[in-house]
Amino acid sequence: MNLLTLHAPPDFASQLQPLPKGVNISTNLKKYDQVHWFVLNKEQLDKEVEGVVAMIKDAVVCWIYYPKITSKIKTDLTRDKGWDSLLKHTELQWLSLVAFNETWSAFAFRLKTAADEKKESKAEPREIFNYVDSANKTVRLPEDLALQFEQNRAAFDLFQQLSFTNKKEYVEWIVTAKRNETRSERLKGTVERLLKGWKNPSNR
Repeated sequence: MNLLTLHAPPDFASQLQPLPKGVNISTNLKKYDQVHWFVLNKEQLDKEVEGVVAMIKDAVVCWIYYPKITSKIKTDLTRDKGWDSLLKHTELQWLSLVAFNETWSAFAFRLKTAADEKKESKAEPREIFNYVDSANKTVRLPEDLALQFEQNRAAFDLFQQLSFTNKKEYVEWIVTAKRNETRSERLKGTVERLLKGWKNPSNR
């Protein structure tokens, strides 16, 4: 197996050890099975994305690494923000998200297969899409959450200050509850978390 690296730090190869026999890592390969691409910020991502996506052919998997918020590297990329230029490529299938080490997080993607396309066509729409408008970045409150906010204006004001993504996370947490008791607990939990200053239900 051949691993092509782009902008990898000097210790990247050592971080992967021990590797199985026959695995080669290089910055200069014409034939490769994986691409390991390191990006520091959105500017670099936007500049390089088209060239890298063009390299992902057949069964090639690309791992993209970006700095953790807790690292000492200044970045404007997070798990949820900064990826617009990559996300517009609907031909890509998103795979694993992992914490590579104390400095880098990483996620993988490859080209969609016929099986991926078939699975997507059969997939039921997620409940959250009844409440969000991604194009306009707006979130509609479920009736029971709106009622909770009527009873606690401070929590509503804090909710209104959240980003579109964080609002969506709270609403999805509520509407995906399988039981009425769970939903009631999450409604109460939403107010409690907002008053604690949590940006989303898991405080990430």
